Order: sequence, then structure tokens, then C-alpha cells
Amino acid sequence: MYSSIMGDLQVVRLSDHFGQYVVQLRCACGHTRECYAKTLAGFAGWDAKLADIVRRLRCSRCGKRSCTARVFERTVDRS
Repeated sequence: MYSSIMGDLQVVRLSDHFGQYVVQLRCACGHTRECYAKTLAGFAGWDAKLADIVRRLRCSRCGKRSCTARVFERTVDRS
């Protein structure tokens, strides 16, 4: 889904880049999950800072709050 050429986007607030990106969340236990900015904005609002939201998230596998986030450009598969 993602090209290796694309780099990470710089996102401070969820409204940056008009919410057209995917957030990859990775826990210290190795569990990863991807979600859209729209999902996070549903409970925190579009003006919330991404760093503040990531600090509040818990891993669905181990239950710890040790997530890190990477942000990728949202692409459309046109095949």
C-alpha cells in the first residue's frame, strides 16, 4: 500500500494536511495498527495534537501505553 520512496509527513495537529494521512501505531511489544486521522479526530477533535493523543492510547494486545506513531501519506489504489 505504501511506497518505500515516500517519507514520513510532519503532522502536529490532526487537521494538518487536511487529515489525508494514515497513522501507523507501534507498541513496544511489537504490535502494530494503522488508523485514519478521522478515527482519532472522532474522540479527540481535529484541533488535538497528535503527540497528546498517542500518549493516551493503549495497546490492544498488552494494554500498555507505550505507543509510537508514524504518519504516511494516504494513497488510493487505482487498479
